[in-house]
Amino acid sequence: MPDSDTADGDSSDHDVADGYTDQVVTVDGIRLYTRRRHGDSPVPLLLVHGLGGSMDSWEPLLAQMPGRDVIMIDSPGMGRSEVPRRPLPMHGIADKLAGALRALEVSRVDVLGYSHGGAVAQEFAKRHSDRLRRLTLVATVAGLPWVPPRLSAQRALLSTRRYHSREAAAADVPLLAGGRTASDEAVLAEILADREAHPPSTTGYRYLQLAVLGWSSHPWLHRLQCRTLVLQGDDDPVVRTINGRILAGRIRHARLELLPGAGHMMMFDEPDRVGPIIEQFLTDE
Repeated sequence: MPDSDTADGDSSDHDVADGYTDQVVTVDGIRLYTRRRHGDSPVPLLLVHGLGGSMDSWEPLLAQMPGRDVIMIDSPGMGRSEVPRRPLPMHGIADKLAGALRALEVSRVDVLGYSHGGAVAQEFAKRHSDRLRRLTLVATVAGLPWVPPRLSAQRALLSTRRYHSREAAAADVPLLAGGRTASDEAVLAEILADREAHPPSTTGYRYLQLAVLGWSSHPWLHRLQCRTLVLQGDDDPVVRTINGRILAGRIRHARLELLPGAGHMMMFDEPDRVGPIIEQFLTDE
């Protein structure tokens, strides 16, 4: 059974812009920061960010999906959300997001998980299938066993220095990103500016890293029943192409969309290419 996902009071909200609402909810003693962009779609889309990310990272993608109702939640220890007292396992993170949705009185969602958030999204699909309509997994893996990143990318992933030093970020981010970020200096500069504005806490970052250790969805992926889109770039140094093929092959109702030349950050450096694919998947009957 899932862990408790009750919201225990202590919530507040305020409009931050036309059509947007921010709300802080408390789930099992952890304060989580949420944002909703109200739209016309019948089912909201929950966005689950990657390691070191926050809800502020989603703006490039949101611009490509102007009419969609979207919910963003900073994962425990990331963005403006509270760092938990101890590391949470992957399923625990998924349960906290489900608890936040309950506090927001949202009963059913589509879920998009990016990178680390893709693992959280898989756990959400397993543990909260009654709340899920469709699942999108972007640049992510099914856990152990998997084909690991290139060695240079592994070293960069272990460090948080890119969030605190522009020089380190300029060296490490292209190694992790591939694709357009690694080849276009203007795009890299935009990515670096966004990261400097919203750095993660070191403790929160380490806790999310710990959640990955030993995690695997291989034993139960075949039991997922939701329609699933797996998005994978073929120039991704972190998640190699074979991992996307394995992930799509293990999920019964999944299809793989392989994007030539796209890297790990395709959601942010090529949103005009990725956004319509996601929108079409969510809209198709």
